[in-house]
This record gives sequence, structure tokens and C-alpha cells, in this order.
Amino acid sequence: MAVGNLQMPVAPAPVATPAVATGSPWLTIAGLALLVVVGGFLRLYNLDAKSVSHVEMYVPGIRLPHGISVPEERLTLVKVVTSTLNSDTHPPGYYALMWVWTKSFGTSAWSIRLPSALLGTACIPLVFWLGYLTRQTMAGWIAAGLLAINGHQVFWSDVARMFTLACFLGLFATILLLLMIRQRHVSPSLQLTYVAVLLLGVSTHIFFWLIVGCHMLWTAGNAWGERQPMPGLLKLQLVAVILGSPLLAFAAYQNGNTLATLSSNILIYAREFLQFSFAFPLLGYSSGLFGDYGRIPDVDNPHLSLARWLFFLVSLVLFVAGSGTLRRSQASIARDTSGPSAKAWLWSGMFATLAILAFIWTARTFARPHEALQTTERMTIIPMLLAVTAVLVEGNWTRLSSWSSVVLRERLPAGDGALVLILATVPFLLLAFVSIFKPIFNARGLLPLAPYILLVLAAGIVRLGRNPLVLVTILVAVCAAHYSGLRAYRAVSAGRADYKSFAAALRPQIGRTDLVFLYPEFYSTPMFFYMNSNWDRVVARNYAAACGANPHARVWALWFDHYEPRLSSSMQQCLANYHIARVIQAEGGKAMLYVAE
Repeated sequence: MAVGNLQMPVAPAPVATPAVATGSPWLTIAGLALLVVVGGFLRLYNLDAKSVSHVEMYVPGIRLPHGISVPEERLTLVKVVTSTLNSDTHPPGYYALMWVWTKSFGTSAWSIRLPSALLGTACIPLVFWLGYLTRQTMAGWIAAGLLAINGHQVFWSDVARMFTLACFLGLFATILLLLMIRQRHVSPSLQLTYVAVLLLGVSTHIFFWLIVGCHMLWTAGNAWGERQPMPGLLKLQLVAVILGSPLLAFAAYQNGNTLATLSSNILIYAREFLQFSFAFPLLGYSSGLFGDYGRIPDVDNPHLSLARWLFFLVSLVLFVAGSGTLRRSQASIARDTSGPSAKAWLWSGMFATLAILAFIWTARTFARPHEALQTTERMTIIPMLLAVTAVLVEGNWTRLSSWSSVVLRERLPAGDGALVLILATVPFLLLAFVSIFKPIFNARGLLPLAPYILLVLAAGIVRLGRNPLVLVTILVAVCAAHYSGLRAYRAVSAGRADYKSFAAALRPQIGRTDLVFLYPEFYSTPMFFYMNSNWDRVVARNYAAACGANPHARVWALWFDHYEPRLSSSMQQCLANYHIARVIQAEGGKAMLYVAE
């Protein structure tokens, strides 16, 4: 099937299970349109109302003063890629796409957030489509509706970050996988699209590798469970893994960069993820959400209200019921066994190895690499090791199938619905295992897994709600919880200061000859988004020299009190002979005007 001919919904192959009534196509379109309008309104309304935060300053194209901004200005594509690898912990894919976007549409708050909002909205019909393809049409409707009003999804759809892109790509890749596994002969264009989506996904977020791994586990499990030849889809997935393996080596290098504060509290994150994927805000550094600019709460605080604990128990019951429904779904057999050959794997391995070597040479020649580069050098063998492993798997496929068919038939869910169940559980369990050794949990990173847990819970709602009265009762309770959570998310932000109002109050007060003192850190950089002129008057170091060169100038000292306990000692020393003439207070920030005595 050509990519251009993809339509939604696509009729599944005939199966032995009873057909699911989908109603009139026009009703389906109207229902989806209504959900998209609701979800789009929640994401687009007042898109630029909240202040930008430091996490959004990594968007390429934003003009920043040289040497005093963190991050540095990223105006060229080369600078985007190199800066991401040298000072970030995310792959460069999202930033490269945003470089193209800002070249065309500018860098206003509305513009840089619009792609996230549109992609978050686009996930709504994709969730329904996935539910339809897995023969869970009613669950697809419920999950799509809940995704539209999920506060966590809405919040990060209004922030210029890569999370909704990763969510969209994960859903799209999963839908492509289900479409291809039902075809006897998969078209080259569809294969190419699938590989491209997988590669773009792993270039967007490191957790996307978990989605790729689940696709491979499910594809191989279906074939092994039925003792089928090695599927062409699995061969295709191996090509994507080999070609994408340099990103693992790059991630090892990025591991030496300054990392965000993450969590290892598995129980807290399991509880909140199970509650319809963070339907209520989880505040703190590891979640990336902050409340009323007051004290930062402890993310590991387990105390909840009685209503929240009851909602957790309801979610747990729905998860168990939904898991039972999806686990019993009918297996899909990959009919097309043709695919890339061993030569394709080896050539992909050689190309990926050259990419890693080129990165190592560039880092050593044009940058000051840190010690993590040694780990990247050792990972140079990974692409060819993966290629050789693929060749060995193909050569021993029959033996592997014979050995594992009995075990997998009994223990590994292998149906269409089971793919959703695997995606909802296996990535979280793997992250939990890694967190035992290194904190890695963060709520925003789990956003790409949200559609799958919502589908599992929605399947539980359908199963337990066979009585119309019970179904309505559950839906009212769940929607009421989501409404409460959505309101709670409106009161949180991704930063600790309201830079927008701070700059609006400060700009009219700054004279042409005034100096502006600030400490150059990530938390002060968003001020440059709103104060984008007269940067020659901004002093970020050598404060005493600036005062000496401008003895009669007034000095504005900026202080972000939720990040800095006090003005830096170097500022205080050079302002010892000044007195405070005025104070401008904003949420999370303060500007004090010093005048020479």
C-alpha cells in the first residue's frame, strides 16, 4: 500500500472474532472532528500567554547575546547539531526540524510553540485509529477523548519541546506496523516510510528506542509463537536499529553533559503513570513542573488525598481489566517474509560506523571533548556488532523459533491488542530497572507512552462498563478527574520565574545609559527573549570594571530569588558604594536599581 493512499480507518483483515460495528463513516468523521476541535482549542487557546521558560530557549533561531546566554545562540544548522551534542541530553532531531520552522515562521512565543500544539492535537485521531486497528473501536473513542482533555498532554503541547513530536511519531510508527503486518506484499514506499519514522523518532527522544524495541519484540513474538519464517518487517526493523545506532553512541557522549535532576522513585511514577498518564500534576524538578513560584515540593512525597487514592484504585482495576482484554486479542501473522538481506545490514553497519568515526574526529578537532568521548569510541563497534547479530539471527531463525514457540505462546501476548499492552508496560518496566542504578524517571519523558496506557485503561472501561449505567458512571468519574487535573495544570509552569511580566515591568524603567547586571545562567537567559535590544548594556561578569568605566551610570541588578539565594558576592562588592533607589518585583524575579552615592 503506498503511503499516499493511506486512509483512516483501514479495514482489518478478516478474522474469526465478531466484527466490530463502526457506524456511519460520516458519524466517525464528525466525532473525530469534534474531539480534534476540543483538543485543539485546549492546546491553541492563549498559546503564548505563559512566559517562556529556560527549556524553550534551546529552540534554534532565537537571537541571544554572545557569551552570556545559556544556551548559546543557535542560528545555523551546524551550530544546532554541535551545540545539542555538546551541551544537551536530547538527540538533535527536534532542534533540526525547528531550525527549518523558525527560518520560515519566526521565533515568537506563539510560533515556537505552534508545532508542539499541532502535533499534540494530531495525536487524538491517531489514538482512535490505533484502537480501530486493534479491534477496540469503543476503547479507541474513549482513549481519543481522554487524550484530548488530558492535562499532562495539553500542558506539554503548549511548550516548545520534543515530547509531542515523539508521541506523534510513536503512534504513527505503530499504526504503520499494524498496517504492514496484514499485507502479503508490503510496498517499498510503505517500508521506507516506516524506517524513516523510526529513525526520526530515535533522533527526537532517547526513550523512543523503547518503542522500537517493543515493535521488534512483538513482531518476533508473533512469528516465533506460530513458527513462521523470519518476517520481512523484523528485517526492516533491524535496518532501522543499525542505521540509528550512532545516536546511541552520541547519547553516551551526551551523558557527560550536565543532566537534569531526575527521579528513581519507581512507585511514585508507577502510581501517577497508571492514573491515566499523569492526569494530575506531579510537581518538582524531575517532573519539570512547578507550582505557584513558591517552595519547590518534594516529588517523592507520597501523601495524597483520599479522593486521589480512590482514583488510583479505580485506575488499577481498569488497568487489570483492560490488560485481560488486550492479552486475548487474536495474533497477527506477518505474511511478507521478503525484506532487506544480510548485505543491507552489513552496508548499514558500515555507514553507521563511519558516522560515529566522523563524530569522534569532529569532536577532537573542533571542540573540547570531555571524558565521555572515550565511551563513544568504544561504541564504534556497535553498528557492525548489530549487523552481525542480525545475520546470525536470520541464519538460526528456525532453531530460535522451535526453542521459543512453546514459551512465547503461553507467556508473551502476541495479538494486535497485545502490541498496545506491550507498549504500555514494557518501556516503563525497563525504565524502572535502569532507575535502580541511575535516576531516569521524568514525567515529560513518559508522554510518548501515554496513548498506550490510555488505550489499556479505556479497554478496561469498556469491559467493566457492559452495563450502560456502569459505563456512564465510570466515564463521569474519569472525566471529572480529568477536568480537575486540567484545571490544576493551568496553575503550573515549566519555569520558576515569570519572565514575561518581569521584562514588561522592567523595560520602561531602564534608561539609555543604565547598566544591567545579571548572573549568566540558564535561569537568566529567558529574559533576553523579551529584552531583545541594548545588550551592550548587559554585564554578566567583570562587574567592577563596568562600574569603573561608567562611574555615573545607574545599575539594575537582576535577582531570580527561586534560583539564587542572594546577589552574587562580586555584584555586592562593586555596588557597596551604591544605594537602592527602586525595586521592581515579579513572580520569581526582582530588579533593584542602584544609584551611586
